[in-house]
Amino acid sequence: MKRTVLFIAVPLLLVVILGLIFVPKFLGGEKTASDKKQNPNQQNQQITVDGFIIKSAVLENDIKAIGNVKANEEAEIRSEVSRKIRGIYFKEGAFVGRGKTLFKLDSDDLTAKLRRQEVDERLAITKLEREKQLLEKGLTSQAEYDVLETTLEQIRADINITRIDISKTYVRAPFSGIIGLRNVSNGAYVTPQTVLTTMQDVSRVKIDFSIPEKYIYLFNKGQKIKFRVEGIQEEFEAEVYASEPKVENNTRSLVLRAVTNNPGKKLLPGTFANVTFLISENKDAMMIPTEALIPKLKGQSVYVVREGKAVLTDIEIGERTESMIQLISENIKPGDTIVTTNILRIRDKMPVKVGNVN
Repeated sequence: MKRTVLFIAVPLLLVVILGLIFVPKFLGGEKTASDKKQNPNQQNQQITVDGFIIKSAVLENDIKAIGNVKANEEAEIRSEVSRKIRGIYFKEGAFVGRGKTLFKLDSDDLTAKLRRQEVDERLAITKLEREKQLLEKGLTSQAEYDVLETTLEQIRADINITRIDISKTYVRAPFSGIIGLRNVSNGAYVTPQTVLTTMQDVSRVKIDFSIPEKYIYLFNKGQKIKFRVEGIQEEFEAEVYASEPKVENNTRSLVLRAVTNNPGKKLLPGTFANVTFLISENKDAMMIPTEALIPKLKGQSVYVVREGKAVLTDIEIGERTESMIQLISENIKPGDTIVTTNILRIRDKMPVKVGNVN
């Protein structure tokens, strides 16, 4: 009995063991085959991407800087002498011509002094004429005549000094421009330290700005800059005409000055200017979107569409703008199409279909 049971159990155990070994492989093989049907080789897949056609473009290499707008001419109007104001002859904020009298200071004492000196001059002339007649008759000496002549010259010199002092009581416009707000009133006592008002010539304006030390040898007089100011949409252009003779020690930069006309007096002195200073210009640069770049351990690459496939191509890059970058490569020419989307999903020489093209 025992032998019969053993004879039956041993074959059954062998069947179970063989089943445990081969059934999973069989089932696994079917699953693998099914997976292969459901996931074909990605190298044979065609992925839709966006493309960018490379064209020659103008690349401007420029520097951005903050500048200050200054008047072509500006001055604080002060008196040369300490006296009372007797008259004010301008309207605040109005245009005045060069030489116009702005303030008149008290000069009564100087006028009286001048009249006395003029009387002394006439008397000295009379004495000198009489002395000359006596000298011609031999009734006086040359020394006495010379004394009278010297006295007359001294009187005339004093008259000139007094007239200059009187002229200083007239405060005149040093140039043509816009007069500012006055800081004094009629009857006020002023000194040379008192700022009476200010003047600005804004028919032209100057723009002062700085460029880094490494760019100073690219600077030439006559170069153009573009700039904008807050509150005005218009872009202005100015010409660089001068620079400081040395580099600033603290900032390691060079201060440049440009000038431009100011029609309509739109540009006000004291405002900030966002300056764009053009260093160089490349009219045949190849520019591509920055999203097309593929960073590598050493350098950069892009996918170029050739015969329906994305070909990974090494490149060098140049100057950047806000959204574009210069492409430098002998293997890529204007007219080629590069991939700009789905870059992480594709591999070298994978078939692609270009959808949108810019």
